[in-house]
Formats: sequence, structure tokens, C-alpha cells
Amino acid sequence: MKKTAKIEPDGNSMLLRASAKRLFESLMEQTADRIYIKDKKSRFIAASQALADMHGYKNRHDIEGLTDFDLFTDEHAQQAYDDEQRILQTEAPLLNSVEKETWEDGSVTWVSSSKAPLYLSSGKLAGIIGISRDVTSEKIAQEKLADSEHRLREQNQIMRADYESAENVQSVMIPGRIPHIKHVEIAYLWKPMTLVGGDMINFPRNPGNSLLFFVGDVSGHGVTAAFYTVLIKYLTAHSAEVYNGNPRDFLNSVNEGITGRIKCGFVTGLAGHFGARQKDGSRKLILSHAGHRQVLIYRKQASVIELVELPNGTVMGIPGTTASRAKAFELHVGDRFYAFTDGIVEACNPQGDEYGMERVIEFFRRNADQPIQAIIDQIYADVAQYTKVPDQQDDITILGFELT
Repeated sequence: MKKTAKIEPDGNSMLLRASAKRLFESLMEQTADRIYIKDKKSRFIAASQALADMHGYKNRHDIEGLTDFDLFTDEHAQQAYDDEQRILQTEAPLLNSVEKETWEDGSVTWVSSSKAPLYLSSGKLAGIIGISRDVTSEKIAQEKLADSEHRLREQNQIMRADYESAENVQSVMIPGRIPHIKHVEIAYLWKPMTLVGGDMINFPRNPGNSLLFFVGDVSGHGVTAAFYTVLIKYLTAHSAEVYNGNPRDFLNSVNEGITGRIKCGFVTGLAGHFGARQKDGSRKLILSHAGHRQVLIYRKQASVIELVELPNGTVMGIPGTTASRAKAFELHVGDRFYAFTDGIVEACNPQGDEYGMERVIEFFRRNADQPIQAIIDQIYADVAQYTKVPDQQDDITILGFELT
């Protein structure tokens, strides 16, 4: 057994041990906490000066003999009394309980209170010892935080409801009415990155009842971009009312309406229409673009896909810009036309490599025997598999036509 040297207390230690009562008195006079001792009837036997000061007593001994019913409203006093009687019955302490203090002037304060049974040296239960600390400022801060969180949740719920409403409106608006034209099959896919997006397709009515179409892409994503699709939908419908057969004039008219209204962005667009069907089933496709230059044409007879570079044209929404001159293409029965926004071409895999135009062309060529709508749906799935991420990286829109 290891021996240890016994350290005898010096004179000061012995003096302190002999003055335990004075130490208790010093604690009760100088502590900032509200310390108290109560008998079994919840009457104060001793109290700290901080507790006396709180109740307006100059001497802490003036509180002795009083109860909480003499100091607080009945609401708080009754709760404190019930808690203390329960402690005396169960001999189980109540630790760090946050209590509400109500005062005669109507004010409210909060304390963190701990109470425990107090025993004599004989082991007999004598009463209650307790300590309380004012936590009013912390409680107010917590309530303000809780209120802010509640308001934030409410605002988020409102925003979510608005977002879902916008989704419903946009899903009806895009593409809107799908025209039924004999010997032209129309296929499309419109997939916003989030609930709503900045891509759009529509088929505005026009005086010549030709198959007029518009594909657009507002820069940016989400709600802001989606708002502008509403404006563009209106402008394309308005411009189509006076459509003269030239998609360049149509796009420039839309551009005139957009310019000055989109503060931090632009819109790319592609517009065109099909001419009358000829005896051999062929049709003219007349196109113009505003920053949407590349399209694909599948030639069934040769089983090839042509990457078409349209004439130079600039995006919409910026002063001084103009659409490309119109260009006509002749399509024959079985030929297909594809247009799409950059969300499909620029989709990246985890290594940062884009899906790219070459993969788009190869996919359409390899699956040319499939129905046109099925091909469009399948390439979307292929892009999702390529990126290996659950969420899209951009809005994706594809439009296809097949002459039948």
C-alpha cells in the first residue's frame, strides 16, 4: 500500500473551518444568485441579499417568515408551492426548471430554478434549499428566435405554395395548344431544372393557319426566369397575330417587346413555320433564330443527320440586336427536324465532360427507327444516365417534327 504524507491544516484553514456560519453569511450577502432556504410550509428561513433586493427589501432577513404568496401573484406562488410540496413528498430534486414569475404590476420575468430537499445532520428532512438565476433576457431571445423561425416557416410555406401555383400555371401555359396538322407529327419534351424554368415552346395562332412554332430559353433558372416566359408567351401570341410568313420579322417583333424589360439577362429563340404540303408530300421549313443557331435534320432516304448552322443572328433582350435572315429547307416524307435548348448539349458527367452535340447526333441516328416521341424521351433518359446525378443541371427542352 502506497503511503502518503498527511498534510496538516495551517492556522488559516482551521480558522475558515471554524467560521462556517460566517462563510454562509458572506455567501448570502455577496452572491448575485437568489439563494433561499424554506421550511416544510414553504416559508423563507434564509435568503440571499440578491433575493431581498429583487423584492425591494433592504435587509435580507426581512424576508424570513414570508412565502411566495407575499411576494408574487397567486399564479406563480401556487406553482412554486406545489413544486416544493412535491419535492418534500418524493425527496426528488427539481433541477434547472425554467419558471415564469408574474408580478403585481403585470410584468413577467423568467428564472432558471433548482430546488432540492434539505436535511439536518441527523438525516431528518427539514425543508427546501433553492437557487434561482434570472434568465429573462435569454428567454426573450429564445422567444424572438422561435417567433422568427415560425415566421420563416410560414413564409417558406407561402413561397412553396406560390411556387407550386407557378408550376401549375407554367405546365398549362407551356406548350399550350398543340396544333393538329395532317402529315406532320409533333413531338416535344419540356423539363425545367426545378419546378419552374426559363425554357419554353409554343405554337402561336397566325392568320395563315400555318404551323408556326417558337422555342425560347431565358437566361437563368427558377422563378425569375419563369416569370419572363409569361411575358414571352404573350409577346409571341401578339406578334403571331400579324405574322407575314417571315420568322425573322416575328422574332424581331418579340425582341422589341422584350428589350428593356429583362434587366439582367437575355433570351435565345428559334422560330419557324411549315409551308404547304406538295404533291410528293414534301414541305418547306422556314427558320430564323436569335442566338439559337444549330438545329438537326434527319434525312430518311440517306439515313444521315445534318447539323445545320443557320445564318448569324443575335440574342433577344439587348438593344440593337436582330434575328438571323430566314432560311428555307425542304423536308420529304420520313424526314425529321430537331431543335433543343443548350441544357441537353451542355449536361456534364462527374468528370466535367459535356454530353455534346456529337452524342446527340449519334443518338438520334442510332435510334432513327424509333417513333420520334420515343426518341426524344429516350435521349433525355440517356443524358440523365450520363450525368450520374439525380437533379438536372439546366432546363431541357426538345422539339421534333416528322413528315408523314
